[in-house]
Amino acid sequence: VKHYESTGELLADLGSDQTSCHNPFNGGYYPVHYNYEESQLMLKKDPEEFKRKVQESLRRHVTAVNKLSDAGMYFFDYGNAFLLESRRAGANVNRPGDNDPDSGKFRYPSYVQDIMGDIFSLGFGPFRWVCTSGNPEDLQKTDQLAAEVMQEIIDEGIPKEIEQQYQDNMKWIKEAGKHKMVVGSQARS
Repeated sequence: VKHYESTGELLADLGSDQTSCHNPFNGGYYPVHYNYEESQLMLKKDPEEFKRKVQESLRRHVTAVNKLSDAGMYFFDYGNAFLLESRRAGANVNRPGDNDPDSGKFRYPSYVQDIMGDIFSLGFGPFRWVCTSGNPEDLQKTDQLAAEVMQEIIDEGIPKEIEQQYQDNMKWIKEAGKHKMVVGSQARS
């Protein structure tokens, strides 16, 4: 943003967000101007202050995204609740003219809507799930349930042209724990 403001030159054509905002007040998002240790200490000693600082940072973050987007950068939400939590923090993420905070209509498209398109109707990934309990055992149970559902779908019969994608996803689900594929706060992505 500083470079754009000082030169008018937009260095990024495409932007997204990769924060773990599905659990922003328990370590999924850290406030600006605080390092990891400082953030952890604040989270432990004063969780309400941590939440205020996170929300302040989300508003700042969105202001920067909006500025670059208004200048021509294409931005999309990765599907990690960044826009939802930013809206809850009071950031301007609504579509122009939409002042309803509960409308669910955001200024920016999601990765699934805009980039992945119809892939989910074919029944294969990418998949993501989150265990908000933060308990690794809950994530293992979720993996097991996902594998069972996927196997049921395979057993019912799937088109030959997408069979390999199903097999790949089954392998990914079954081996995620072994490979420690945890994103953020006990999420699979």
